Amino acid sequence: MGDRKPFPLPTEPHAVCFAHPDFLVAYKPHHLLVHRTDWAREDHDNLKNRLLDDGWASNSDGWLQPVHRLDRPTSGLVMFSRNRDAHASLHQLFLAHDLEKTYFALIRGWLPESRCVIEKPLPTSHHPDPKPAQTVVEELERIESPWAMTRYATTRLSLIRCTPKTGRYHQIRLHLKHLRHPILGDTAHGDRAHNRWLRNSPFDFVLMLHAGQLSFTHGGDHHQISRGFSPSMKSFLDALGFGVHNDIFGSCSGLMKA
Repeated sequence: MGDRKPFPLPTEPHAVCFAHPDFLVAYKPHHLLVHRTDWAREDHDNLKNRLLDDGWASNSDGWLQPVHRLDRPTSGLVMFSRNRDAHASLHQLFLAHDLEKTYFALIRGWLPESRCVIEKPLPTSHHPDPKPAQTVVEELERIESPWAMTRYATTRLSLIRCTPKTGRYHQIRLHLKHLRHPILGDTAHGDRAHNRWLRNSPFDFVLMLHAGQLSFTHGGDHHQISRGFSPSMKSFLDALGFGVHNDIFGSCSGLMKA
């Protein structure tokens, strides 16, 4: 373990996008843990600790717990409960798939169809036996870049929307690898040539996967909370010539400190 390569440090700020007496939804930048784990006991910088330092815990008993997690390299929205009763009901939303998570990814190549459903069983984070897994993938925009990232003179890339219908470990990343359209910047499941090009480019080397929207009902109220791309991902999309990403999200909205 002493020879383990250190993870990149987060360089972009976190933010709170929506706060409610029962929960808050925060933006996690690339490379930041949601909370301390057994694999990173010495890493004290994480989203939960940052939010506690910012004073976002419950005023009554200091409760603040993540309801779900994002992979360390992924940017995007994470929900935290602010009291024990809410934690149980919000966690049940995830277990029952009554909360829709929408991700956006920059991938290698062009999809064979503008919309496809990937159904490939995957292991869970707790058990190696594959279980059913389904991801709906929709193309938002495709380009042919003049930048040669491989042996070809140009590079085909696509910006896509992904809606996972199940919650398996690395589900979106593995399903896109299975489709042979891996995500740029994915060091575990991606394309080596594209990743090498990105690492040697003037752009930030990040996983081009963003959890951009949560949609759910709590306490009789429906919430749809969005957050735009990280500065690193947006600047790369801009440089490549993608345009649709500028119209996908509004600003970080609905903020109130309750």
